Amino acid sequence: MRIIIAGGTGFIGAYLKKRFEEQGDVVKIISRGNNHIPWLHDRLVEELEQGDLLVNLAGRSINCRHTPENKKQILQSRLDSTTLLGNAVAACKNPPALWINASASAIYKTSERVISTEQSSDFATDFLGTVVRQWENVFFSFQTPQTRRVALRTSVVLGRNEGAFSPLLTLARLGFGGKVGTGKQMFSWIHIEDYFRIIMFTVQSASIKGVVNCTSPKPVSNTELMRSIRKNLGMLIGLPAPEFAVKIGALLIGTESDLLLNSSNLYPEVLMNAGFEFEFKDIDSATADLIHSK
Repeated sequence: MRIIIAGGTGFIGAYLKKRFEEQGDVVKIISRGNNHIPWLHDRLVEELEQGDLLVNLAGRSINCRHTPENKKQILQSRLDSTTLLGNAVAACKNPPALWINASASAIYKTSERVISTEQSSDFATDFLGTVVRQWENVFFSFQTPQTRRVALRTSVVLGRNEGAFSPLLTLARLGFGGKVGTGKQMFSWIHIEDYFRIIMFTVQSASIKGVVNCTSPKPVSNTELMRSIRKNLGMLIGLPAPEFAVKIGALLIGTESDLLLNSSNLYPEVLMNAGFEFEFKDIDSATADLIHSK
């Protein structure tokens, strides 16, 4: 395949590029960086005319303080990039057969008990929930009769030495691998290899379209997550981080405490009904792979 990844310079994009190229695919990156496809309409149309798959990961990281300016950038970066790509796809005579757009689990209300599937409609009304709803509305607003569209509502992606897993691993190694806050908040997760495999499964499954929960079928509590990390590190104990300490720490490192304290409790109903088989079915197998595999 010829694959175009928008915003593909982060750790997820780099992993996808490596895995696609390992199986013989050609990958092009849309980015403001040198030697990449620029965010210019004519160039986007030119590249997409030759593409089989478009994956859009573009958007400013939410791992920051949610100041008014940062909120504006978080929202506009997603809306603007999706709009540019939508206009380019619509202008193509031979557009990619599939456009996969990143979305996020933040669209669902935070809950320790209620499990959210793609059928859930009780959406979050906070800042991130509103961002995701607007993002998806733009994505599905285009008329693309030749291009199937899938919005991946992705939970936390766990990668080796990358993303959200790295600081959790560091804390555990330093002896601070206990529960965060109450420890009861649910943690929905996906191993980065299964993220790649879900994309490949979606390419091959023409019946999949619309929104898809991109997450393991077995979310865990924060307590279970930290216990699994300690177990695979061989750490017998880990000091807990009470809520007030998390809020102070988040302020010091320039992020939001809600990213650690809120619950994310998802189930990938569409994927399970379509017969997708996860390589990493539980948190222990995922953390073991990320910690011990080279």
